[in-house]
Amino acid sequence: MLTFAKSVRVGDEVLALGYPLGYQLGDDMTASDGIVSSLRTYSSVSYIQTNAAINPGNSGGPLINTKGEVVGMNTSSIDESTSGRPVEGIGFAIKFDVLSTRFIAMKSGQSSHPTPVTTPRVVVTQTLGYVFGPESGSIDHDPDDGFIDDYDTDVRMADGIIEATFFNPYSTQVGDWSSGFLFRSGRSNTFHVIVVSSNGAWYHYLRTGDVDAEQDLAAEFSNHIDTTRYGNNHIRIIANSSEGWLFINGELAGELDLSGLTGLGGVSAVGSYFRGHGVSGESTRFEDFTIRSLSKVYGSRSGSIEHDREGDFINQHRTLTSIKDGIIEAEFSNPYASSRGDWSNGFLFRNSGNGEFHAIVIQEDQRWHHDLRLGDAGTTQDLAEEYSYQISTTSSRNNHIRIIALGDEGWLFINDIYTDKLDLSGLIEAGRVSAVTNYFTGDGIAGYSTSFQDLTIWSAD
Repeated sequence: MLTFAKSVRVGDEVLALGYPLGYQLGDDMTASDGIVSSLRTYSSVSYIQTNAAINPGNSGGPLINTKGEVVGMNTSSIDESTSGRPVEGIGFAIKFDVLSTRFIAMKSGQSSHPTPVTTPRVVVTQTLGYVFGPESGSIDHDPDDGFIDDYDTDVRMADGIIEATFFNPYSTQVGDWSSGFLFRSGRSNTFHVIVVSSNGAWYHYLRTGDVDAEQDLAAEFSNHIDTTRYGNNHIRIIANSSEGWLFINGELAGELDLSGLTGLGGVSAVGSYFRGHGVSGESTRFEDFTIRSLSKVYGSRSGSIEHDREGDFINQHRTLTSIKDGIIEAEFSNPYASSRGDWSNGFLFRNSGNGEFHAIVIQEDQRWHHDLRLGDAGTTQDLAEEYSYQISTTSSRNNHIRIIALGDEGWLFINDIYTDKLDLSGLIEAGRVSAVTNYFTGDGIAGYSTSFQDLTIWSAD
C-alpha cells in the first residue's frame, strides 16, 4: 500500500502513474517522469504543477516521489486546445496533504466521498511566468496567538514579482493594521518582510533567526499609502537577487536591499505583522494575489557596436531574445566626449520586427528619450524627452541604464538612480530586445564604436 509523503518541494523528482489514453495492457500502469515545477493554491486547494506527462487516463492516478510515497493525485494537464497556444509540460495534481485529510475523514465516517475540486485556472494564454494566482481571500486576525497573521502560498521562490491589493480592515480609530508580504522564508525563521501600515509608512525587515536578531532595513513614510477606512493598497515587490523594488499603488516607493537573504524561500501575504496590530474577529481581505517568476534569459554579455550610418539604420546589438515583461540593463561606455560629436545609447524593446518598438536612449547632451514607433519612421511618437544630471557625458565615463517593463507601465533608472515612470501602453506585446547606439539621424562618427558591458535580460513572461 502506498503511503502519503510528508513534504514536497519545487525541483523534487516525481512519477505520474496511470493508463494514458485508456491503454491498459495487463495490470501494469505506465509511468512518466518529471519534476515538481511549482506549488500552487487555487480556491483554497493545494496543487502540484509538474512537467511529468499527465494524459487522459492518468487522471486519478498517483503522483509519487523517488521514495514511492504519494505526493499528489493526477488531475489534469493543459495543452494547445485548452490554452489557445502551443504548450507542453503543464500538469496538475492535488497535493498530498489535501488527499490525506480527506482520506482520514472518509475512514472516520465524517465524509462518504471526497469533495469535488476544480482544476486551477492557469492563465497560460497570457503568460507562462505565473506560478501562483490570481487568488483572492482573507487573513483572519488573531493578535493573541503570538504568530504572524498570514496566508501561505506553498510557493518557494528566490526571484520574482509578488503583488496583491489589500483592503484596509478598519479605521485607525478601531486599531492598527499592517499588510504586505513575507518572502524568501526558510525553516529556521529567516525571511524578508515588507508591509505598509495604518500610520502611512512602509517597512522592510530581515529576520535571520531569533526575533531579537531582526534587522530594520527601511522605514519610510509614503504619500502613496491609502490609510482611509474603505481604502485599499496595491503592493508589488520585484525581487532580483540582492536588489529589489517596492511599488505602492503603481508608484515606485523605494529600492530594497535584499542582499542579506537571497536564496529560495516561501511566500505569504501578511495581514498583521507588528505586535499589537490586528483586532480579534476582524480580517484583512486581499484580491489578485499573484506571484510571477523572474528568470535570466540573456547575459550577462559584453561587446561593442560599430558606428555605421550607411543606409541610415540604427546601429544595434540584436539579442534575438523576446520578452514582454521583465528587466533590461547594461552599462554603455561613452564613445567620445560630447564636444567631439553626438551619440545616443540605449535599448529597443518589444520590437516586433515590423517597425514596432519602444526606444529608450540617453544622449551626449544629458537628455533621455522615450520613443514609440508603430511602423515606419513617420509613425514615431516622442513620449518623453527630459534632462537628467545623472547622465555622464565625458569620454572616460560609463552610463548604466536599467528598464523595468510590466504591462503598460515601466520605470527607468540611470546610473542606479530612479529617473522616471514610463508609459508603455502603446505597445504591450512581447518583442525582441536590442542594445543600440546612434539612434538619431546624424549621431555617430565613422570609425568609432560604442562598447557595452553586462547586458542582461530577465523575463517575467
